[in-house]
Amino acid sequence: MNLHEIPAHLPFLDALAQGVVRLAGAEDPAAADPTILARATILLPTRRAARSLRESFLRAAGQVNGRQALLLPRLRPLAGLSVEDAEELSLPALMDQPPAVDPARRLAVLTALVMRLPPNFGGPSHPDQAWRLAQELATLLDEMALEDCDPARLPSLVPDRLARHWQITHVFLDAVIREWQAWLAEQGLSDIGTRRVASIRAQTALWKANPPADLVIAAGIGLGGTIPAAAELLKVLAHCPNGHVVLHGAGEPLPPQPWDELCASHTHPLCGQVRLLQAMGATPGDLRPWPHLEPRDLPPDPAGEARGALLARALRPPGDIACWQEKAPERWAPALDNLSLLTAPDEAGEAAAIALLLREALETPGSRAALVTPDRDLARRVCVELARHGVLADDSAGQPLAQTPTGAFLRLIARMVAEEFAPVALLACLKHPACAGGMARADWLRALRDLERHALRGPRPAPGLAGLRTATASAFAEPDAGAPAESEARRQSRLERQARVTALLDALERALGSFTALPEIARPPAAMLEGLLDAAEALAATGSEPGGLRLYAGEEGEPLAVHLASLGPAMECLPPVSAAAWPALFDALLEGPLAPGVRNMRGRQGGSHPRVQVLGLLEARLQSFDRVVLGALEETVWPIATDPGAWMSRPMRREFGLPAPEARIGRVAADFMMSALSAPDVVLSHARKRGGSPSVQARWLTRLQIFLHGQGLRIEASPATGWAERLDMPEVVLPCPRPAPAPPMLLRPRRLTVTDVWDLKADPYAWYAKRVLRLRALDPLDAEADGAAFGSVVHDAVAAWTRRCAGAYGDKALEWFEEAVEEAIRRHAPRPGLAAFWRPRLRRIGEFLLATERERPEVRERHPEQSGQIELPCGVRLEGRADRLDILADGSLAILDFKTGAPPAQIAIQDGRAPQLPLEAAMALKGGFPGIAPATVSALEHWKLSGTIEEGERLVFKPKGDVTVTEVAEAAWRQVDALARDFLLGDRPFLARPHPGRAPRNTDYEHLSRQREWGGAEEAGAE
Repeated sequence: MNLHEIPAHLPFLDALAQGVVRLAGAEDPAAADPTILARATILLPTRRAARSLRESFLRAAGQVNGRQALLLPRLRPLAGLSVEDAEELSLPALMDQPPAVDPARRLAVLTALVMRLPPNFGGPSHPDQAWRLAQELATLLDEMALEDCDPARLPSLVPDRLARHWQITHVFLDAVIREWQAWLAEQGLSDIGTRRVASIRAQTALWKANPPADLVIAAGIGLGGTIPAAAELLKVLAHCPNGHVVLHGAGEPLPPQPWDELCASHTHPLCGQVRLLQAMGATPGDLRPWPHLEPRDLPPDPAGEARGALLARALRPPGDIACWQEKAPERWAPALDNLSLLTAPDEAGEAAAIALLLREALETPGSRAALVTPDRDLARRVCVELARHGVLADDSAGQPLAQTPTGAFLRLIARMVAEEFAPVALLACLKHPACAGGMARADWLRALRDLERHALRGPRPAPGLAGLRTATASAFAEPDAGAPAESEARRQSRLERQARVTALLDALERALGSFTALPEIARPPAAMLEGLLDAAEALAATGSEPGGLRLYAGEEGEPLAVHLASLGPAMECLPPVSAAAWPALFDALLEGPLAPGVRNMRGRQGGSHPRVQVLGLLEARLQSFDRVVLGALEETVWPIATDPGAWMSRPMRREFGLPAPEARIGRVAADFMMSALSAPDVVLSHARKRGGSPSVQARWLTRLQIFLHGQGLRIEASPATGWAERLDMPEVVLPCPRPAPAPPMLLRPRRLTVTDVWDLKADPYAWYAKRVLRLRALDPLDAEADGAAFGSVVHDAVAAWTRRCAGAYGDKALEWFEEAVEEAIRRHAPRPGLAAFWRPRLRRIGEFLLATERERPEVRERHPEQSGQIELPCGVRLEGRADRLDILADGSLAILDFKTGAPPAQIAIQDGRAPQLPLEAAMALKGGFPGIAPATVSALEHWKLSGTIEEGERLVFKPKGDVTVTEVAEAAWRQVDALARDFLLGDRPFLARPHPGRAPRNTDYEHLSRQREWGGAEEAGAE
């Protein structure tokens, strides 16, 4: 039996290449037949291993025969067992076999079958869930085929032993598989897994009947186990005269006692390889060293050999750890040379530290470094961190199609239409770099900014494009008759902005076409996909470039275009789905094993660095480096979480003959062991927190540390975490000082509003930003109609009702209030559901107002929404707007302020913390309100209009002590005059939050003053 082993601590592919060159006799160019090597075939586990082996042959050519030219053998990747790779080996023998079903079409048909299971019996409630369940079902079908499990045995499973929901799933699974097989027979197709097994078995039968005349080598296959058909192929190959099977060694030789125990230990790294040897009818004694190596080719590596023995000892099966009690620190100490442990606080710190380790390795000329991790998020983070250091690296898994620029654009279009052009979804789509709507990109963005600023900020417009047009017309409508006159320049600017927004909406409607009909009806997914792609191309077009070219050109767009083209015919097999479900289904179509990853080099100069690699577990097999970092060594990441799947429980899988879910842990354990032996310099890395939650380090790392602790040894900590922490740490931290702008007096306003007075006292910097710099916070997108909107509705309704009643509150007064409410609601346009929620509250407010007004016969006149202004003694103009001024029978005034929230406390009114009513009283005393003669103010009142259980409350201000309302007003007048002299006529700086105890009314300008930076420094200094 030609069964060989290359020790795990040696570079596998280099050793294999040198041995193959000698085996083919190519070390003697004069005597060798150059076609022997060219006629040879080498089977490898992955395509990346095949590419790397080519480089190994290049190195071997120089080392073995001193020349740089060889006719390479045929390199065939066998892992993954793709139909194409397997059929290359046995194509003639498969001519009479039915072809394999298209993967996308298979998933679509299985999805349609899965959707028949009602949700109340565990079936999917949405099409995207059905698609993902179909993916799991396809995986199960492949697993059945590859493991030689006949689906006809499904009914033989004893359902009485299962829980009820598993009984339902078992019956439905059996029915779905029978329907699937019937569909395949009707179409004249075979399943993908069945075709794979058939192609491998055909090759096995061919070699068994006619052993290959040329050299055939299967190398590195079966590290984490393999399927029965492949094991049978390797067994036949090992017995062929020109066949060789070369396995990747496991470090320390295992004693014969635990050999059987290893087969039962699914989580052990050598379980899969041992099972393969048993399937081949081999024993440990049959493994022979790869005989075609010479010491001068690959010098001995005592540290690597010791590390392999250390890992094999630390990862022994649970029943064979008695050997841990043997104390031999001098034996294990060499294994810790250049082995370090990186413990980061979180995934961001881990990525930064790993990037520094990879960058440091490049300082050594010719050195090659790699990160090996199953965590794609960590891989992407490390690539970003490497770019920071001038190193461009690609994640071997590529970028998911859904996350490519074009994929994201397509998803945004689907979501925008499904959400009926809600502001957030609309802007996310239309601001995408690919979107231009047939215009020049600059013109598109200019119009889009106008739409956002005038129509989308604040409460959500009515749904659909019609709602956007209505919001636009309202935003750019002619000013009301009572509003100040509009200048010609402002009018022209308003009309130009309206024309730009209208043109944008027209372009959007033309681009979407019939795709906008999605919210109304359910349609076939094929039609939805076609409409989405047509809309995307129309939206991506510019005035000079077609949309298809902008979307699909280049190395990123082409794989997506191919994938979408393959989805089109498959979607014909799906039943119609609702419009709301389409975005989630489309997301699912761009995910999973069916969607290939894309190598993302957008915006990069040149290709990726040739000496840095970021690899997944499968891609890292058989690779060798000078430094390797094993990242994300945490439970549920590496090793992965075990899950039997949605279609079979663990007992069902065991009874049916499928591998236990823990077998996946054994496979990734083998990847851990071999990756830890793939370089002389190894870093084991994990983060204390991942995703914001505490993590548990990998069980292998824990066992290794426990074993070494018993030997009085430990793994040295990597310094890279400290490097990452110091990378962004400045030598001296100088926080910014508290801002105190002091503009010249000419730039300071000469007007002050009564509502601004407290802001000027509490936070002068905020007042400066608002009144001097004239900065205004934008309303949020898709804003909920909150308390401020409710207050506006109440104030408008009360003012209109007061004018209409004119002091006569008869039988129709409440009806008139409800009419005023409806008009206010129409003007402020809250969502219909919110308006319905408000109406009962507003009716209770009306009832409270009517009852209160009928109890106030002393009121002679009521003047709602009175604006006034008056000049302070210092010359600054004070402006204010009173909610209502009531003239009483004795000629005095009552000033009312309506509050839908909490009114200020009485003491706050008296001591100046709530100066609005006292200042309005001072203005009324001095004739500051046009049409209202100067008069004594006898009452200041807050009317709390909540509309809740209390309906409302009338709060009359009663000064404490012998102080009168007039004296409170005069005191407020003097305070505001002094305030205006200091800030508006003097040179006093506008300090940010000078009095911590005085809270401003809002925090819109807090970020501009950088309060958290200087505020934290001042508090630290105070301590």
